[in-house]
Amino acid sequence: MAMPKEKTLTAFSELLRTLRYNSKSNKPSALQVELLMHVAIKPRTYEELVLLTGSHNGRISRAISGMTPIIENEELVRPDVHLLDRKKKTGSLKYEVSLSKTGEDLMKNIGLY
Repeated sequence: MAMPKEKTLTAFSELLRTLRYNSKSNKPSALQVELLMHVAIKPRTYEELVLLTGSHNGRISRAISGMTPIIENEELVRPDVHLLDRKKKTGSLKYEVSLSKTGEDLMKNIGLY
């Protein structure tokens, strides 16, 4: 069953407002919001996200790194809000991106999950 357009717009607005409120340093980009919504449907590989968004792998990687903990210069760097998890697919060198527990809770609270 499709969500009515008005309800979808309200949920999207609530998502954006929540992300802005909880981001201390970097405000969410349109690409980050788009990636979050694609991953909320089902876990995705970087290749799938490239096809879905029309963006380049590097931009997607930077957008995802703003929502998932990463190791940089041998230190764990945590985002303002941990919304995504990035894991290697079993038996592959490809990474798969999925919602973290916080990401799932956020999407449920605003009615998009």
